[in-house]
Amino acid sequence: MAEGQACAGGVTGRADASPSRGRVSAPRALLCAASRLSHGWVVVRDLLGLKSGRVDDRIHLQAAMAWLARAHDAAGGRGVSAGYYFASGWLPPYPETTGYIICTAMRYAEFADDEQWTDRAMRMGDWEIQVQLPGGGVRGQIGLNDFPIVFNTGQVILGWVELFLNTSEQKYLDAAVRAGDWLRAVQDVDGKWSTSDHAGVPHAYQSRVAWPLFELAQASGNVEYRRSAEKCIEWVLSKVQPNGWIEHMAFLPGQNPFMHTIVYTLRGLLESAAHLGDADRERVRGVVRRAAETLLMKYELSKRDPYGPPADLPGQFDERWRPAAKSSCLTGDCQLSVLWHKLSAITGDPRFANAALKLMDQVKATQRLRSGNPGIRGAIAGSRPIWGGYERFGYPNWAAKFFADAIMAQEETLAQIGGRP
Repeated sequence: MAEGQACAGGVTGRADASPSRGRVSAPRALLCAASRLSHGWVVVRDLLGLKSGRVDDRIHLQAAMAWLARAHDAAGGRGVSAGYYFASGWLPPYPETTGYIICTAMRYAEFADDEQWTDRAMRMGDWEIQVQLPGGGVRGQIGLNDFPIVFNTGQVILGWVELFLNTSEQKYLDAAVRAGDWLRAVQDVDGKWSTSDHAGVPHAYQSRVAWPLFELAQASGNVEYRRSAEKCIEWVLSKVQPNGWIEHMAFLPGQNPFMHTIVYTLRGLLESAAHLGDADRERVRGVVRRAAETLLMKYELSKRDPYGPPADLPGQFDERWRPAAKSSCLTGDCQLSVLWHKLSAITGDPRFANAALKLMDQVKATQRLRSGNPGIRGAIAGSRPIWGGYERFGYPNWAAKFFADAIMAQEETLAQIGGRP
């Protein structure tokens, strides 16, 4: 049997690739395990519910960043490999996620006083300029495809603006401006994007496109980007339901969204709120806080023992905030931890930080720090168990990115309350 053959079809759930919602049985998981010992050990651990021992958080962070460096090197040290998957090994570079990994690399360079990450971030940014489409958009899906995607374009703008602000190199701002102009050109009158995005339908997580447009407006001084961003946020707000749910958070109509895209939506709103006037800022933050508190209560009330830790957070929810998956979405858990830390800082409510710390303890317990397989060592899986509904049998680069973001956010919170020197 060729390596990974039993796990074929494992690359699912990306923002521009439709996620599979099928489940993989335990027998098939065991068949997949037979393809390679390191894969098999992951499957066995998840079948038995085994967890890794606790180590210092900075060791977890260093391991995740070392894995991201390997993903960068695996793609030639330019773009970042989309990840390591049982079925195919290291994948080609992914323009979308390389774009926002730039932000993580720059933050880690300062956090760890490690200039190699500034160099890596600049190489990523230069590669994004080289592969930018002539019209200004960013290529969709993994590899170098000839069609642009709205969401991907927004995420790369974040990276380019970050590089411009830290290096003052005009080429990064020029590339971001070309991308921003393309986004404005294809935006609907009411603020959404119904073309040139996944499946040709609008998504509430386009709030994460508004956020970079706000950042671009500030960096460039062009208020037109701000107007586009404001229209997008108003469209997303029009989809908020009485129970705090936001329509169109899923990849496709009729699907239940993954935690990944739920928090994409909320984080985009929260970051955009910082660019709004007082009344609008508080209105948007209120929407985010209500949804985040709902998830907080779902998490805290999942305890089987009142004195024990919460259960794993379900990887999907439906429009009534009911769990819609038996597996967890580890990427979304990391994103939610970051969101909760930010809300804790904004609101002064320690419940958010407390839940974020507990949630990350659960994610850290899934990270393999001593695997002999460099594609697994330090990585974060798409799902727990590994055959769950999001990025099954895979370690996507964006999971490690958001894991690193969450650990750094956690360190900042602990420093502020005196828990770190």
